[in-house]
Amino acid sequence: MDSMSTRRQESGQILLITLLILSVVSTIVLSLVGRSTTDVAITNQITESARAFSAAEAGVELSLQSGAGSGGVQVLSPGVTYNVTRADIGGAPGVYQFPKKTTKGTSEILWLVNHNSDGSLSEVPTYTASSIDVCWSSETTMPALIVSVYYKAAGSGNYLVARGAYDPDANTGGARSAANHFSAVTATTGGCGAGTGTAYKETITFSSFSPAVNPTSDTLLFMKLQPVYSDTSLAINAGSALPLQGNRIESSGSSSTGITRKIIVYQLYRSPPSLLDNVISSEGSFGH
Repeated sequence: MDSMSTRRQESGQILLITLLILSVVSTIVLSLVGRSTTDVAITNQITESARAFSAAEAGVELSLQSGAGSGGVQVLSPGVTYNVTRADIGGAPGVYQFPKKTTKGTSEILWLVNHNSDGSLSEVPTYTASSIDVCWSSETTMPALIVSVYYKAAGSGNYLVARGAYDPDANTGGARSAANHFSAVTATTGGCGAGTGTAYKETITFSSFSPAVNPTSDTLLFMKLQPVYSDTSLAINAGSALPLQGNRIESSGSSSTGITRKIIVYQLYRSPPSLLDNVISSEGSFGH
């Protein structure tokens, strides 16, 4: 009886162990199957996303070649489509925001005349307002701004540069402004409006330069804006319509499964090379 009871007990233990092993194996198998299914789904999603992104890229390339939008949804390949819109940058009064934060020591160009169809400057007075607001953002390190106005003088036809340097630190009599001798800014709050993310504003009045610049007779060509001390976001509030600055291309690509990817490209007019950015200059004469 004892021997039979022992064998039954051992059989029960073996059955329990077997069931436990089968349960563990089943769990592992189901986990592997689930993971494989997830991996396949992720792979398919990545593939479809790549197709949608490639379609968006193709739309950008076609827009750059044609100089126009797609005029609606276009089929790139079976199940893959793109749609491209193209909009002018500038060409209207009001606020113009530069598309990205400007690195300190580099420059942004604001065109004040139109471009011809071949990309050359028309050199016909276009921006003739007496002033223009230049705004920039507040950062951890307070940015200052150097503004250079390149223009063609009436009468002589000479190409000249007028410069100003502006530091919000000067508004509070900070130590930095005492050393750099930059001018105080027009405003230290508000900038060009809440939507621009800017805080500081300088109203550039062209007649305040020496010699005075007259936008109605002199031809304002472009402004060069160079932040110092810190990277910053730049915005412009124009007193009249700005000349065109370039184009904004937005391309959306879609795959057969409905995945959509978007690309935005800013096609700005080519910037002129850096001129005299790191030399001592004076609006008057240097003494001997």
